[in-house]
Amino acid sequence: MYPPRCSLCGLARICSGTNCGVQIERIAPTVDQACDRCGAPVGPHLDTSDGCSYCKTERFLFKRAIALGKYQGPLREIILKLKQNHGAYLGGDLGGLLFHRNAEIFEKLASSLIIPVPLHWTSRLHRTHNPASIIAEALSGRLQAKYSGNILAKRKRTPAQTSLTPSNRRKNLRDAFAIRRRKRVVGQTILLVDDVMTTGSTANAATRVLLDAGAAEINVAVVARAPGL
Repeated sequence: MYPPRCSLCGLARICSGTNCGVQIERIAPTVDQACDRCGAPVGPHLDTSDGCSYCKTERFLFKRAIALGKYQGPLREIILKLKQNHGAYLGGDLGGLLFHRNAEIFEKLASSLIIPVPLHWTSRLHRTHNPASIIAEALSGRLQAKYSGNILAKRKRTPAQTSLTPSNRRKNLRDAFAIRRRKRVVGQTILLVDDVMTTGSTANAATRVLLDAGAAEINVAVVARAPGL
C-alpha cells in the first residue's frame, strides 16, 4: 500500500547512494580515495596498489577489500543497531548503498559466488540474524551472483576481536573456519562479506580456508573499515 522507505535516510524510495543526497552524506560521507588493498580511507593521489600505512605489513590472502565508509559517527551507530535483534531491517539498505557507491569496482571483480563471514552457532542462540548475511544477500541481488550462507562455517567460538591485540587476533582465529561444501568453491571468484573490518584478521582467516578448498580468488566487501583500532 505504501512506497518503500529507505531505512537509512527515511525517504520513501530505495537508496541508491545518489538520490538521498544530504541525508546519506551525513550518515556515510563519500570516501574520495580508499586503499586498493584494504579499503581504508587514504589521502589523495596516493598509490595504494601495494597497500597503505594500515596494511603494508599485513600478509593478506584476499586480493582487495571494498568498504562503504569509516567506522565512526552515524555509520558506526547504524552498524551497532544492525547487530541488535531489532536492527536486521537496516542490512538491506546498507548493502544496497555499499553496492551503488562501488558499482564499477564490483562489476570488474566479476564475483561468481557471495559468502558472508559466519557466526559461531552459539552466537545464533541469542541473535536472530547474522548482519553479514543480510548485507551479502543484498549484494547478491544487485550483482546477480549466487549467494550461499552455508558453505563457510565458524567451528570454534572465539573471544571478541576488539578485545585483543593485532597479533593475538591472528592466533585467536587459527582454525576457526571450515568449509562444508568444498566442491562449490572450486574455481570460484568469491566475494566475502562482513559488516566491519578492523585489522583484516577475520577476513584473512576465512580467505585461507576458501583458497585451500580451491577458490580462484577472494575479495572482501564490508560496510565499514575501522583502521587503527
